[in-house]
Amino acid sequence: MKFLLLGTLAMVLLGCNNSHPTKGEKDPNTTITSIHYSTKQRELKSFFERYLQALQSLNTDSIIEMTYPKLFIPINRDLFQHYIETLLNSPQIKIVSFDTNISHIGKVHTYDGGEFSQLSYKSSIKLNFVNPELYRDELSLRVLNDVLARKYGQKNISIDTQKRTILIKEEEKLLAIKEEGKEWKFIGDNPSYRELYPRVIPSDILSQI
Repeated sequence: MKFLLLGTLAMVLLGCNNSHPTKGEKDPNTTITSIHYSTKQRELKSFFERYLQALQSLNTDSIIEMTYPKLFIPINRDLFQHYIETLLNSPQIKIVSFDTNISHIGKVHTYDGGEFSQLSYKSSIKLNFVNPELYRDELSLRVLNDVLARKYGQKNISIDTQKRTILIKEEEKLLAIKEEGKEWKFIGDNPSYRELYPRVIPSDILSQI
């Protein structure tokens, strides 16, 4: 799954091998920074917080349980979980900290079969190079920095050569979908995921995003 945490871990390991409110009015159904939320947004926010807590605690079972289930049509669920666990248990690097903050909850829209919304959150992940052979010299660290800077932006990358840690900040986008009679589920909203959307996302949602 290519949300920030796993995407970052994979990149680091691979690197070792080389609508607006009317003026004067507040829209109660647009962003998380609004003072007022719609009832539907408050419900979604509760599920969103649970999902982010699962990410922060690296709870693979909860992460998968809250992932939009149709993602597992093109992707094998067991292999998906194995991939997550392999990265999280890597002997090469250790996750020192992983923090998230909701930055946006979009308007809750309806589609033929339920509701959906577009979300975003800010993440900060700090990694420690456990393997002493991994990025052991200044040149290899510079190469890693360049690779990550191209993806996340140099201002979002910070490497401590003495402590052998790297801090990466990023804003991630998600699509939340609630099928009728079920709970909110989440799927990444980025170019990689969007390649899968025609196979997993209802056409009524695709026509609105």
